[in-house]
Amino acid sequence: MAQIPNTNAFSEGDGLTTYVNIDTVNKLLQLLNGAGIKFYSDAGATLTTQITGGGLAAAMSATSPDPGANGQIATAGVGIALVTPAAARAGITLQAGAINGQEVWVVNQGAAANTLTLNTTPATANVADSATESAIAGLTARKYVWVGGATNLWYPSRD
Repeated sequence: MAQIPNTNAFSEGDGLTTYVNIDTVNKLLQLLNGAGIKFYSDAGATLTTQITGGGLAAAMSATSPDPGANGQIATAGVGIALVTPAAARAGITLQAGAINGQEVWVVNQGAAANTLTLNTTPATANVADSATESAIAGLTARKYVWVGGATNLWYPSRD
């Protein structure tokens, strides 16, 4: 059977407006007329990521725990890891990433003085150059990118 490229190979809508189109000429999946896309980790109850209104929104942790001294910040399945330390905390580690290029924002919702200081050993903290990484002050956030393989470390953003 001959394959014929088509800019409207498959389109879906409500009969009046098209919301989804597959363009096999340009190899595009198109979301039209303000349609968004949502990704779930289960059968539709746990939202992990969404793209809507021109913006990408990563999943946020459901709780904002105090990691405690020498505690770990969970990064699995979230793009925004919320924490609320009750006091300044030291020896903090980040949970290892799952895939190369994974990004996570660590958001310290604690008071300004309730800083998060990483464990100074990169292999323990899972953070590159953690010995010289400045503390994450309360009411601030820091972005990290995971590089797996031989490195297996989070790299802080310096934007």
